[in-house]
Amino acid sequence: MKLVSVTRKGQVTIPEEVRKKLGIETGTKLMVESVGRELALLKKVEIADSLKELREYCRRLARQRGLTMKNIEDEIETVRAEIWKERYEKSHG
Repeated sequence: MKLVSVTRKGQVTIPEEVRKKLGIETGTKLMVESVGRELALLKKVEIADSLKELREYCRRLARQRGLTMKNIEDEIETVRAEIWKERYEKSHG
């Protein structure tokens, strides 16, 4: 845990090692929340960026495993059918 000081303008400097560890760069948005008598700084997660990263990860994984879009669509349809069967056939059938 690092100790930081608040300036006259209410600013604090986040230690470099913490910024690097959390990927906080100039322009990174942080959320500030009071929790009782404590202060929490939370790194704002950009959903669009997270989804973009997830999409790229899935594409790399699919290529590595030799999967085609048709393979993926077929698997999604299989899983949807299984979920539908579990949820609705048992309670309505």
